[in-house]
Amino acid sequence: MSDVFPADGQFTGDDEWIEYGLKRGWTMLTQGKRIRNQLPVLNRLVASGLTIHCLSSAELTPAKRAERFERHRDRIWRYGAEGPPGFYVVYEDSVVRRWP
Repeated sequence: MSDVFPADGQFTGDDEWIEYGLKRGWTMLTQGKRIRNQLPVLNRLVASGLTIHCLSSAELTPAKRAERFERHRDRIWRYGAEGPPGFYVVYEDSVVRRWP
């Protein structure tokens, strides 16, 4: 985010950074669960065939966030590459598709 958006993307809307990622075919990682309720964004996500992976808790320390994404890296990459597209939540011990 810091390579693309000012202030590490803190003032960038979800629709803007997600659209940026969709245009580049990225599998995206976030801690913003509110995206799960943004149907226009989610519909574009599914239409693109891509995935967003969200941490189950935004209260984790940066080290714990990194650790959780790292622990599930293979699964995240597999879902990103093979689908199905959608919104996934990354829990401590699992990754679960929550939308659609």
